[in-house]
Amino acid sequence: MDPDLGLVVGQRRDQLTFDAFCETHQRAWLAAARARRLSEEQSRAVVGALRHWLRGEWQMLLREPVPAAEAWKVLKVEIAAAVAAAEANGGAGEPQEQWRLAIRAAAHRMRLTMRIAEDASGIYAAILALPERQQDVVVLHYALDLPEETVADYLGSTMATVRSNARHARNRLREKLGREGA
Repeated sequence: MDPDLGLVVGQRRDQLTFDAFCETHQRAWLAAARARRLSEEQSRAVVGALRHWLRGEWQMLLREPVPAAEAWKVLKVEIAAAVAAAEANGGAGEPQEQWRLAIRAAAHRMRLTMRIAEDASGIYAAILALPERQQDVVVLHYALDLPEETVADYLGSTMATVRSNARHARNRLREKLGREGA
């Protein structure tokens, strides 16, 4: 028994593992929620709901081959519910300044050099028009600058699939933004 926490040693280890997992992934989880134009409060509520679910399913999650991929699936469900609720209450807001900076960084990393590339709103709209997997890759790899291996873990895929999605996303964005910027 740990006298400081009132937990049995195994419970303490589980809590530490859980806390470390959440701390490791929280930045990406929040960014994914912000990417869907949820407010800071809504984004934190989504991550809170995810953490609550994870805590209840922690032992099961640890048996999964890639726990981060399972958490990402649940996060996407929580985000979809929050976006639906936001739209029912008048729609989602504009991207926050922090997210606008991430969009500009993503455009730079993807070498989107057309005239519209300075307009975060245009890039953001183009990103939202991408298929879901390509959106995820753009957010995780380009906006957050996460390594391909980490992105593959989140998406439960291979690095080759991540690279393929990244290539297709870049091509679609260049095509869409190039036409609009002409």
